[in-house]
Amino acid sequence: MSNQQDVLTETKKVIPVSFWRHFADDETIDALKHPEENQINIEGHKAYTEAIQPDFVKLMSDGYFNLPLNGVNNPKNIDDLKKIQVIADDDDWLLRQVDLVKAQRKVIGNRKAFYNIFSPVTLLKWALFDSSQELPKQGDERLTQFFIDYPDDITHILEVIAQGVIKQIKAVVNAGGADGVYYSTQELQSDHYNRDLFDHIQKKIDLSIIAVINAVSDVNILHICGYSETKNHLSWFTDYDLPIVNWAVKIEDVSLREGQAIFKDKIVLGGFGNNTQAILYRGSREEIEAEVTNVLTDVDTSRVIIGADCTVPRDISIDHLKWAIAAVHQVAIG
Repeated sequence: MSNQQDVLTETKKVIPVSFWRHFADDETIDALKHPEENQINIEGHKAYTEAIQPDFVKLMSDGYFNLPLNGVNNPKNIDDLKKIQVIADDDDWLLRQVDLVKAQRKVIGNRKAFYNIFSPVTLLKWALFDSSQELPKQGDERLTQFFIDYPDDITHILEVIAQGVIKQIKAVVNAGGADGVYYSTQELQSDHYNRDLFDHIQKKIDLSIIAVINAVSDVNILHICGYSETKNHLSWFTDYDLPIVNWAVKIEDVSLREGQAIFKDKIVLGGFGNNTQAILYRGSREEIEAEVTNVLTDVDTSRVIIGADCTVPRDISIDHLKWAIAAVHQVAIG
């Protein structure tokens, strides 16, 4: 594990640290319809990386959040959803991302780069709500009901989506743009979702993808997403065999030290909250430096990387990020 931690920094024996943000005004915009977003993304990575000098970079997939559901007109209808077809190898959605990661790679300097990949469950639940008039949780509720009512059908549908995600992973890594994958997944947010549904459907799909991720890269990150205060049972994810694990420390109220006990053989990533109420966003230099000390208290420094719960706000002060990075680099690995 220590070797995987070391490869994220140019200078050995310091704790790696990085923060990431979106560069598009709306990360869910379709870059195939708005190709100008690619240049915004690339230029954003260049300026941001030069400004904060992170040890590694999460390559943002702004504009490519929604995998095409080929053959489907109305994903809310299970019979229509069953018509789904795997995306082709030469689908523009794949090819444009290859171009994007190659361009991102050129502007981030000599740093390890991890491309953002969403799980099939996350991709499908996004397709099940109308963002113009519904809350995202409606997608979680609809997909949970599909899990309950049509377990075999929804498993097949997610397997088809997984084939597209696997093509995405191989494309961006094998093209030489990304060194590895930042795999974002989470539980469905419904009172009707339970461990049995998770284990028998979601977990099997996720593990099939994680096997591919590990086959194409040695160093990858599992992100158990807590964006918008999404809650997860972290213990459900202990079999997700990726070497670095990131979760929402502040939302889950599970510290890095506690996370090291849950994910016993993994490197843990995080420590800072990522919303506008967090110390990283609103704190003074002294408060941010004190928070670095706080999050690293009683932590095995040989198994830790400092970052945030998720993407930081677009308008966060660059100085705040630089203060945090400098303070982390003052802490020697024990």
